Amino acid sequence: MAVLKSTREIIGSAGFHDGPDENGMIEIGLEIVEAYREQGLAQELLTAMWDWVVHEPRVKTLRYTVSPENFPSQAIIRKFGFAYCGQQIDEEDGPEDIYEMSADTYRRLKAG
Repeated sequence: MAVLKSTREIIGSAGFHDGPDENGMIEIGLEIVEAYREQGLAQELLTAMWDWVVHEPRVKTLRYTVSPENFPSQAIIRKFGFAYCGQQIDEEDGPEDIYEMSADTYRRLKAG
């Protein structure tokens, strides 16, 4: 659950789909309530979660999947520097574009 600090309102949800897999890949899921979109909150939430998880030594790859039609979400993930890696078919959501970045690259970018 994501809560807006100033008002304590629920603005969405975010979480890791599971722990890192056997290759060290971890995927994040994110949903922002429509009234709170396009305010930088998704970027802030993703930053906080990735900043936290890259300190876990088992995490080697960060993954984000998104609908091919969700252009705002794609723009956010590209802004972080994630690379497009292809598509997959999700049982629930249908086609999804896959974006990934190594945890080492993320740490280097954050260090400046």
